[in-house]
Amino acid sequence: MGLMLPKPILSKVVDRAGNSYVNAACASQNGFRNSMEDAHMLVATEDSNVAYFGIFDGHSNADCSAYVAKELPGRLKKLPEPITAEMLEQVCIDVDEAYMKANVEGGSTGTFCLIRKDLNVTIANVGDSRILICRGGKLVFATEDHKPFNKQETDRIVSCGGSVVSNRVDGDLAVSRAFGDASFKVKGTKNHRNQKVIAVPDVSFVQCQPGDFIILACDGVFEGSFSNEDVCQFVWEQQQNCWDDLAVVACRVCDEAIRCGSKDNISCMVVQLGEGASKVKAFGARSFVPGPPFPRNQQPCRTAYGQMAELGHTTTAAALQTRYQLLQAFSKNKLNDQPPVMRTAFEMSDEVDVETEWSFFGKGPAPGNEKNFFEALANAGGNS
Repeated sequence: MGLMLPKPILSKVVDRAGNSYVNAACASQNGFRNSMEDAHMLVATEDSNVAYFGIFDGHSNADCSAYVAKELPGRLKKLPEPITAEMLEQVCIDVDEAYMKANVEGGSTGTFCLIRKDLNVTIANVGDSRILICRGGKLVFATEDHKPFNKQETDRIVSCGGSVVSNRVDGDLAVSRAFGDASFKVKGTKNHRNQKVIAVPDVSFVQCQPGDFIILACDGVFEGSFSNEDVCQFVWEQQQNCWDDLAVVACRVCDEAIRCGSKDNISCMVVQLGEGASKVKAFGARSFVPGPPFPRNQQPCRTAYGQMAELGHTTTAAALQTRYQLLQAFSKNKLNDQPPVMRTAFEMSDEVDVETEWSFFGKGPAPGNEKNFFEALANAGGNS
């Protein structure tokens, strides 16, 4: 799990994509971890009959998840139809080998799907991130986690000279399938299924219907008491509340996971079938929702807050300035004037949290001195 922060970083990086047959949004937040190691694939264009979505949960560093998320779309687009399980296995193996040629550290789970215009969906899963298919709030499909203590996985690990200790491969790695993790693999092997840790996916084919939801999430969503069935019901209920922006739903899943006890990075992607790009155009391809400021004198929190701002293509100072503006709107009951996703910014806050934020910002910037004020906060960590 790694080192934990004393308070979660709740800033959210939001991406959206859509075409004539899918509407999708992904929200990612750091949570209690020291750094953000998740990545995602979100590709849906009008000129293609296939859309590509994926969640990649890195461990040890963020390098492997970022590499896989960047590398997969181009390789998947080159596959001829009909795409088979063998084709996807080879793609995963090729990406795995390419990463390990240049990197000896880090690994990543990966779960991804290809959605065609006829809503025929191909699903591939490596590790313990998950894909759920929900219909009317009910779970109709879920991937299975690849854990070292599963008999099939244990048998392979032991046959390759490894062991399962404390439910981990060699007492170290908590998943039995992953990209990267070179120390658990034999370099140059031709038998990619016969190693302690493998990048071979389980592949499923599901015919979906208009109105179905596909949820892709890292294991941080489910780490607490948030089950597959609960997540499906939660997404359905949120969407029924007329949130046209699926990013609102994805952000609320992340927050609910924190409430349910998750201490991990959290990424959730919500894909609605039969819905299109018009909604994406209405809200934009990208948003950044700054969370509450980091605690004073907590350098790890400040660093994580800054990293999330960078992932959201902004700076710590700019994120704090936006948060201050949201705090002012919230206190004046004018948060409804903000875009729907920004209205989620205080849903994890109580009165004490709001008072703490006002203390952080103090009297606020003097007119004309906004830039210097928020840059000083970003560097010094709070107003004295």
